[in-house]
Amino acid sequence: MQRHGLALLILLLGAGCAAPQPPPADVVLRYRMPEDPPTLDPFRAGDDNSLVYIYQIFDGLVEFTPGTLEPRPAVAARWHISEDRKVYTFTLRPGVRFHNGREVSAEDVVWSLRRAMSAQAKSEKRGFLAAVADAQAPDPATVVITLAQPYDALLGVLASEAGSILPREVYEDAAEGYLRTPIGCGPFRLASWEPGVTLSLARFAQHWKQPPARGAISRIDVRFIRSSATALEEYRAGGLDFLQELPPGRRAQVRSELADQLHNAPRLAILYIGFNFEQGVFRDNPLARRAVLHAIDREFIVRTLQEGKDLVAAGVIPPEMLGHDPGRTAAAYDPDLSARLLAQAGHPGGKGLPEITYLSNDTEGFRRIGERIEADLARVGLRTRVRMTDFGAFLKTMFGPALAAADMGLFRMTWYADYPDPDNFLAGQFATGAQGNLSRYHNEAFDALMTQARVETDRARREEIYRQGETLLLEDAALVPVYWYRQDLLLRPEYSGMALSPLGSFGIAWEEVARTGS
Repeated sequence: MQRHGLALLILLLGAGCAAPQPPPADVVLRYRMPEDPPTLDPFRAGDDNSLVYIYQIFDGLVEFTPGTLEPRPAVAARWHISEDRKVYTFTLRPGVRFHNGREVSAEDVVWSLRRAMSAQAKSEKRGFLAAVADAQAPDPATVVITLAQPYDALLGVLASEAGSILPREVYEDAAEGYLRTPIGCGPFRLASWEPGVTLSLARFAQHWKQPPARGAISRIDVRFIRSSATALEEYRAGGLDFLQELPPGRRAQVRSELADQLHNAPRLAILYIGFNFEQGVFRDNPLARRAVLHAIDREFIVRTLQEGKDLVAAGVIPPEMLGHDPGRTAAAYDPDLSARLLAQAGHPGGKGLPEITYLSNDTEGFRRIGERIEADLARVGLRTRVRMTDFGAFLKTMFGPALAAADMGLFRMTWYADYPDPDNFLAGQFATGAQGNLSRYHNEAFDALMTQARVETDRARREEIYRQGETLLLEDAALVPVYWYRQDLLLRPEYSGMALSPLGSFGIAWEEVARTGS
């Protein structure tokens, strides 16, 4: 009797009454970053070190399609644009929740947009949303955004960090506790953060993109490893799954030994040398600025220091972006011309000029570039002192209220696209008063072109206006373009589904990546 009962039980378990299966094992992506994020407030962030987390923690009305960067529905299920292209009406998908469990409403979207446009909230995104005249929530599922004039880049802006949706009750905290414990409605939530050591993101179980694919990443563990060489060795030893930076001088070796794990793709980004237009020797001296332009051997920087990864920049607007001019050629490396320009500026051999401080944040690659620029400028008589700081101090200087107080004439800047539109690259960096105008450049003719381009709805005409603006910047030697980025990324082959983003590593939709092997 006992034996029969046991047999019957086994039969029942094997025929349609199977015992519950154990939950799938955690799939942890082990990720490296060089240091702590400067901020986890999406409206104060504008750097890779912050956006890597912000793009996972926060969602907006729309998001970028990985690979193409076309806006696609996110918290908004759909939208409608009026004929005059000034009114955007978004319908929210039901049941979207913040990480604290509360449902997202249209009022949250409107409050977040107003916060993104608020100087009082210390938002760095006010310029992104300058065209927005009004935002309303006529009902809990509808958001209406009205523009002062047409602005074709709006959907891209809303897909960027500037469109992040925040819970008002968390972000009205006067003590700013949200800087340590951010709350969004994105696919991952902050699980832990030990400054200087590690930061972990856990998959948000109630995210609207449910259910996740089999083998989907359930946690992202970020380790802070300053040295890219140390990080590469940790990757090779099996301690990391993803690496977003190769150490200088090791690219050929990595391409040879880890070819099946190395991914390379274009990135909408530029590295350039900026001038201090607030005060100093370059402010009213285009001849001296052009002397710097022709003194720097950018081919050497790209070919040797960057090991051929990137492209010598002929202008500002990168390839793959509206307005890029493929016929534009880069200014020549010509020390003799540089010396003649200095003489015409009244400073033969650098006579009468003070030592010039060159400022950059301190990475192995940026240090090598700074040393090369120092040597190149010395050849024509320009005495330069390279000053390297940690990333937080660098941002504080560049975004501070008085650039003159920095005792700096030149600076290294890397500008990554916040949204894939030339408005971000040109107006965002060089229009008078723009928050990204770190050099404090001012040119009324350029400003007029940028204003005209923003309201232009004909794509071909808009492209032409941006090319005119870029030409004006280059003729005025407003910057020294060095290179347009391409990105090298290492990912272990057992992971699949990664779509490289022209935004870089922060644009990767990790919620769509799965581990398919071991």
